[in-house]
Amino acid sequence: MTPATTTTTTPTDASPRRPRRTQADRSATTRAALVKAARELFADQGFAATSRDQIAQRAGVTRGALYHHFESKAAVFAAIAAELEAELVERVVAAAAEGEGVRAELHLGCRAYMDACADPTIARFLVEAPAVLGAAASRALDAEACLPLLEEGFTRAEAEGVAVPGDPGVAAALLLGFLNEAAGLIAAAPFNRARRVAVTDTVDAWLTKLFG
Repeated sequence: MTPATTTTTTPTDASPRRPRRTQADRSATTRAALVKAARELFADQGFAATSRDQIAQRAGVTRGALYHHFESKAAVFAAIAAELEAELVERVVAAAAEGEGVRAELHLGCRAYMDACADPTIARFLVEAPAVLGAAASRALDAEACLPLLEEGFTRAEAEGVAVPGDPGVAAALLLGFLNEAAGLIAAAPFNRARRVAVTDTVDAWLTKLFG
């Protein structure tokens, strides 16, 4: 008779262990929470009426954590402005991609920009940015995000046989200034549909005059 054998099994944990979060992960999460909280508060009540304590409380962190990531309330605003610029670029690029040829892309992209400026949240940041960041810094941030798109468009326009007035780089900078003035008119009264339509139609007409 063969003696019975017993099999010893080692208990295993059925659920895999979650990887431990690194300090960098925790820091990024805290920063994102602060930016999100500040964006909501600035959009709702404006930059001046929002305190750093309110931002920290809304984010669920200490005031010290806020100071660790941002040296000032204006620095938080700058982070949000950069985030908004990236979102606007993404929105404009997506709209332009629906067009066939650079003319249609310019029209669609510019319309998308005007539409975005009618969003009350975006409008408030556009209106407050020059005062909070300074006019030069606000323009520089906008140029960094948007000029490459217009310069690329003008380069492609020439390749497609579309006459670009003057130097493409200068023309792109001037067109951006024109679009920002138009955006400012809409952002100053985001609920005024008649103004929004008038501005958008005028931008369309100018682009048609320039590029057909």
